[in-house]
Amino acid sequence: KNAPYVWVKTPQGVSSWGFFDTVLAECNIVVTPGIGFGPGGEGYVRLSSLGSREDTEEAMERFKKM
Repeated sequence: KNAPYVWVKTPQGVSSWGFFDTVLAECNIVVTPGIGFGPGGEGYVRLSSLGSREDTEEAMERFKKM
């Protein structure tokens, strides 16, 4: 409840680091590779909404276009 983080499953066959690279290159957004939280995090990335509302909305618009 009220957590500033969202976990997103990576596309089939794409590692969390691979998806990190893709999102950074295509959207200019930094996400956190799930593997950094241990083996159970592999296959996911973590998004954060700790920035301003405007920056978060802009990032989500870029992410949706990907």
